[in-house]
Amino acid sequence: MAFDENPNEAVRPDFTSDEHQEARDQLTNNGLTNEQAARVLASLWTITNNMDKVRWADKQERLATAKQRAEEEEDQHQRTLLEEEEAARLEERKKNKNKYAPLCRGKVLSDPTIIPAPYAMRKLKAGDYCELHYFTNKGLEDAKKTTLIAEPDALVMLPAADGVHSWIPAAAVKDSKASVTRDENLTWEEFNEAAPQMISSMKIHDWPEDRVDMHVQFWSALQTHRWRHALDQLKQRALLLYQSQQHRRWHLTIGMMQGWSLEEINQDLLFEAREDLFNEQRDKQTVLAVQQAAAAYMASNTGGLRSQQQVQPTHKHSIPPSDEQTSSNKKVCTTRAPFASDSLPCCAVCLGCHAHRTVECAATQTWDKQHETFSKRVRKTLWTKDERQLCTAWQREEGCTTPKHDARHICSGCGATTHGAQKCPRAQMAAPVNAI
Repeated sequence: MAFDENPNEAVRPDFTSDEHQEARDQLTNNGLTNEQAARVLASLWTITNNMDKVRWADKQERLATAKQRAEEEEDQHQRTLLEEEEAARLEERKKNKNKYAPLCRGKVLSDPTIIPAPYAMRKLKAGDYCELHYFTNKGLEDAKKTTLIAEPDALVMLPAADGVHSWIPAAAVKDSKASVTRDENLTWEEFNEAAPQMISSMKIHDWPEDRVDMHVQFWSALQTHRWRHALDQLKQRALLLYQSQQHRRWHLTIGMMQGWSLEEINQDLLFEAREDLFNEQRDKQTVLAVQQAAAAYMASNTGGLRSQQQVQPTHKHSIPPSDEQTSSNKKVCTTRAPFASDSLPCCAVCLGCHAHRTVECAATQTWDKQHETFSKRVRKTLWTKDERQLCTAWQREEGCTTPKHDARHICSGCGATTHGAQKCPRAQMAAPVNAI
């Protein structure tokens, strides 16, 4: 029987027929009767058919297994093709977000859409520190112009917060040539423009609600502080300097054990900010006064020289000035007032009015060498020799009005509690400036 035919469908032949006479003869020659030979042939056919059935079953099972495997492989191949096509579609959507962005069906907005600089948006998206300048009217206008001329396909590689480098649009990188106003140099008008815009951007970029509320409280506290409308411009600037310093420090300490909240203003740090601005202004005034005095001195000498040159041709035989007159003239020049502007306030440590870095004064005696200094400077703050911190604002002419640290209201020059350094009897009394 052919192996490609199903043995289960085979019919046993009639071995008693004449067709199988030759086969019976081979058996009858060995002593079997004709009937016995027919039964033997039938038994042999049955045994062979049963074996064929087993082989057929094995073959069909192998064919079924191979077919099933082929079908599974085809299914897997089709799924792989679908997945690759889906991945290609997702990559296409990722690369061209604007093309597949959902279409909002509505009227054209009357108000212009506010879009900060890509650099500012990248910083806010990462939760990093970003200057308020980018959210002022000027910063937003600059961002609008930059967006219209920027090349969208340009990429640069930058490290992320986890240290892994990635490609980002070049427009999202801070331009080193761009003019960015530091937070402490903003005007209050610019600050009031930027703060609400940054709060809105924080919400858009999904900042945690508690952090957004903290910034709202922080900037509201600055705007409602009593120094905000003080006549002293240094106090108003001190609030902006304090904002800049503490806002940046807060971002640098996020996640550390020494982290803190910005909601409550630290008055001591605010006074230090005002002290820094005061010393900076004092240094500028000192330099300006020296320059003016030098200019006046040079102008005086030049004028005298010109007058002598004009007199000499008409008085060729004039008698030269006496030594006494020359000495007198030199004395007048050397005793000129050193500054052509108002006198400087005295130093809180040495109580002297001479030009020097008062915030770093390390004198051990007062300006006149009559007393040991009562206080010292420790990282620009005032401390007594027995390690008690003093109020720096108390040492100024206007004094300090806050009652929260009355124990620090001690004169840094003599230790009295009735006055500050500017009114201390040990302080140097600056003589009026002689403008002549």
